[in-house]
Amino acid sequence: MERNEMIEIIIAKANVSREEAINALEKCNWDVVDSIIYLERSGKIKNNEATTIIEIKEEEQDKKEDNKKYEEKHGGIGEAIGRMFKFIGKLIKKGSENFFEIRKENEKPIRISLTVSILLLIFLFVPTMVLLVIGLFCGYKYSLAGSYNNYNEVNNVFEKVSESADSIKKGFKESYER
Repeated sequence: MERNEMIEIIIAKANVSREEAINALEKCNWDVVDSIIYLERSGKIKNNEATTIIEIKEEEQDKKEDNKKYEEKHGGIGEAIGRMFKFIGKLIKKGSENFFEIRKENEKPIRISLTVSILLLIFLFVPTMVLLVIGLFCGYKYSLAGSYNNYNEVNNVFEKVSESADSIKKGFKESYER
């Protein structure tokens, strides 16, 4: 937009003289809306149209401020991704502090991190389950151990499964020997 057009718009909207319009535009870097706001705040505007423009601009600024406050409070997509990675990091840390133990009678247990155990179950479910079942019938026992000490219920289930495998194994032996 040319400067003459800007001057004419200011004169029409703000109902001011040409000199006042030029002066306001120069002070506001030739920005029409800022010039109208400047004229309104200086008390030189006599009609209501310019006030409407100012109110609309102030409403837009309020919306921008509210949106900025919302993003600061709730975060944007980056904040959500950051929280997700933080949560995943905590899970990996807990999984690394706790272990899936495999032992046979009085031998030293093999300890595998829970994180690795879960990844094996997710990506190699069938081979992992087959090996666990074979291990049960070969006399291996499973348990969970680590810094999270509330594994009693899970370990009781593992113990019952181990006892069931032993009773099935004995049943096969007895039927085979007959």
